[in-house]
Amino acid sequence: MSKKNRRRSVEIKFFVTPKEKEDLDARVKKTGLTRSEFLRRAYTGARISEKPQAEIKDLLSQLSHLGNNVNQIARRENAMGIQASAELLCDVSEKIYQLITDIRKEVIT
Repeated sequence: MSKKNRRRSVEIKFFVTPKEKEDLDARVKKTGLTRSEFLRRAYTGARISEKPQAEIKDLLSQLSHLGNNVNQIARRENAMGIQASAELLCDVSEKIYQLITDIRKEVIT
């Protein structure tokens, strides 16, 4: 792809000390972004978060599976006519999904 066909076609160069480059590269690596994307986000004032650890991703996955299981049980209880139990399980399921959303907001975005 030639530079004239690129969406971002203007190149900006600037100088930093070796220590500044080392620090910048270390911060960029923690985010999982490219250096260019990191600098663009920093320039616009966007929130830059560290890439979530594998344990966090695993926790979110497990919570999601748990929420799905609770939801399936609630549907079965509701189909069997056990309304109070189904309502309680739906409430638990909603709280699990809200927890997942809150974790994603804090850790991933």
